[in-house]
Amino acid sequence: MNHLLAFALLGVDCLVRAWRIQLAVWTAGGRLSFNDAFRLNLYGEAASQLTPNRLGGEPARFLGIAEARLRPVTALVAIGVEVACEWPVFVIASAALVAYYVPDWRHAAGIWLAHHRAGELVTIEITVLIVLVMVYLLQRLARSGFVRHRVRRQWRVAWAHVRRAPRWALGAGAVLTVVSLAARALILPALAWGMPDAPSFDQMFFGSLALLHAPLVVPLPSGGGGLEVAFLNGFAGDFDARQVTMLVWWRFYTAILLTVLGVFALVRSVGYHAAVQLFKIGWGKRGGPAPSD
Repeated sequence: MNHLLAFALLGVDCLVRAWRIQLAVWTAGGRLSFNDAFRLNLYGEAASQLTPNRLGGEPARFLGIAEARLRPVTALVAIGVEVACEWPVFVIASAALVAYYVPDWRHAAGIWLAHHRAGELVTIEITVLIVLVMVYLLQRLARSGFVRHRVRRQWRVAWAHVRRAPRWALGAGAVLTVVSLAARALILPALAWGMPDAPSFDQMFFGSLALLHAPLVVPLPSGGGGLEVAFLNGFAGDFDARQVTMLVWWRFYTAILLTVLGVFALVRSVGYHAAVQLFKIGWGKRGGPAPSD
């Protein structure tokens, strides 16, 4: 029963993510079948798990949209609309995690501001200044022709379409994102359902939610083993003698299953060598002399 419930939650996650990209493509003026939406999400899941900081996810999903014979601008708009739906939810989820794990954050922030010297605050100001300078330089490079005119035009058109997206569509996408995040975070409580002396629901839910998004900041594929270490140390709950078993099943449903299906679908669609090149995103360039003409 526990595994059926976990599998059903994973199915809900896949279903609402397919609906979300379908909605984003419709908002961009295109049409995307459910099969194509499901397949491109498998591509993104596999590439996200196998590349540092999940960098390969969006290029893989862009490839899936291109396979559906949508125009590049439509694909860019669709991904932009989806990101616009996702990030407010991610910010709220991050705030919820901070409130859960750091309940006295107001007191800690007050102490930090009271005791840190002005020089340390200047460091933050310098960091912000560097970011602003980088944005300025990128704008200058674009205007000077360093970035091809066609690429600049596509991005401008895409951003204009994202800004004109209906508010209800962005809201619906945000709701689907909430359902997706909740469904995957609920897999661990589902696996522990009915277990004697199981950890509290909130510990499993928030712990799973935090670990699932750790690869965004950990510069190694799929968390680089850090997720496993944190889980085994009870970050998402203490399962006693079943700690390793719970880790294996949790990772199977939240990462391994969709990654295997995504790799299979991607290799079958574009071939082994093209798939390997996609999975190399984020690893840096290989050394060696450049090939001669």
